[in-house]
Amino acid sequence: MGKTKVNESGVPYGAREKMPFWYSMTWTSRGISAAINVMLVGQLTFYCTDMLGMNAAVVGMFLLVSKIIDAFTDLGIGFLIDKTNTKWGKARPYEIFVVLMWFFTVLMFSVPRMGMTAQYAWVFVMYVIVNAVCTTALGGADAVYMARAFTTEKNRVKVMSINGAVVMFCSVVYNIVFPQILAGIGATREGWITISLVIGIPMVVIGILRFVFVKEIAGGETAVTDTREQVTVTGEKVAMKDMMQSLLKNKMLVLLFFMMLLSAMWDGMGTANTYYFRYIMGDIGLMSIVSLTSLIAPLVMVFFPVISRKVGTTRILQGCALLGVAGLVIRTIGGPNMVTIMIGSLMAGLGCVPLNMMINTYLIDCMDYGEWKTGIRVEGMIASVINFARKCSGGVASAILGIVMMLTGYDGLAEAQTASAEMGIIGMYNIFPIFIFGGIFVLSLMYTIDKTRPQMVEALKKKREGK
Repeated sequence: MGKTKVNESGVPYGAREKMPFWYSMTWTSRGISAAINVMLVGQLTFYCTDMLGMNAAVVGMFLLVSKIIDAFTDLGIGFLIDKTNTKWGKARPYEIFVVLMWFFTVLMFSVPRMGMTAQYAWVFVMYVIVNAVCTTALGGADAVYMARAFTTEKNRVKVMSINGAVVMFCSVVYNIVFPQILAGIGATREGWITISLVIGIPMVVIGILRFVFVKEIAGGETAVTDTREQVTVTGEKVAMKDMMQSLLKNKMLVLLFFMMLLSAMWDGMGTANTYYFRYIMGDIGLMSIVSLTSLIAPLVMVFFPVISRKVGTTRILQGCALLGVAGLVIRTIGGPNMVTIMIGSLMAGLGCVPLNMMINTYLIDCMDYGEWKTGIRVEGMIASVINFARKCSGGVASAILGIVMMLTGYDGLAEAQTASAEMGIIGMYNIFPIFIFGGIFVLSLMYTIDKTRPQMVEALKKKREGK
């Protein structure tokens, strides 16, 4: 493998004490593209029921089935990443999947006019390719790429804070603009083709910038990772069986897995927002006003490095989870009141900021914890396990939403819904998410990485120094 290109001072950007802002922004580019894709794909149930006339329960079930396929592809891509050694590095080559992700997303929202069975098959196949192949590869490589591109904890926290703030800001802008687009050209299936192209083409250009500008500082048999300081780790060839055992013994990873499962389930309930504002509030466009409250979240991300040093990452998880519960209770009590909806949505949105925006920080901690406890360092598979949790819960959320809609008598082609269908929509919008945040809080009480970190860092430092 050739030498890594460096800047004029001879030091790679990811290892510099003062890393330039533009370098952090190029890292953020793919995060923006992926986040927008998740939100667009999150509208698939609405597209299928209201544009194609599909049964909500059937749509929910085949989205869930696709996640079973993910169980194999996620672990498979993680194992593949751990075995990858190219001239571009270990994780960087997988960034090319951002192009394929958008290509098949456009096809997913471009269902030809044919028999209903064929339409179901079309959506299912495209959804599997987008999620089980493309986003699996991107998600599995993300944390590994970061660990190898930024070699100090300071730079990692800095880039993740910038990434989180920028991605969240762009997501808020999208949430403000998209309902207006939806209310305009989103009334027909042809309109959705236009929507997917208008969004997809620029997101491909933006998404590939990380691959172009951010290089792995080291790769192959030598990886540069650390916990709190820059150290060198010698790569180890580990069998699949040993990797799996290491994962199962990693308590922090197991807890993080279930917290991410719940957090992503909350994200997967985003379609409930569309139903709520269309049938309960009577105006989808009001979603844009509520989305304005999310502009506060990027400001919080700016202070994450300072807050994490003061109270620790565990306290942040616990506090945000409780904030989410409180916000949803306020939203439930207030009902179809824009003031309480905006206050409650703001608090609930902040509830998942740590898990959504700073996940790579927690993943690298889990990599270190697993190595400390088992003596085996697993990178790609740890990231892929969490990626699987994120996508699996999205399918579960869609399935639950679809089943509830079916049981309550929802009809996507009807102008108005029955009282029972409206109750189902309200339950999915307000009540169910309360239990989601409650579960995250309980799990976060057992996530004790802050307490074990000093001992873990010291032990790994001695191991790398050969003591």
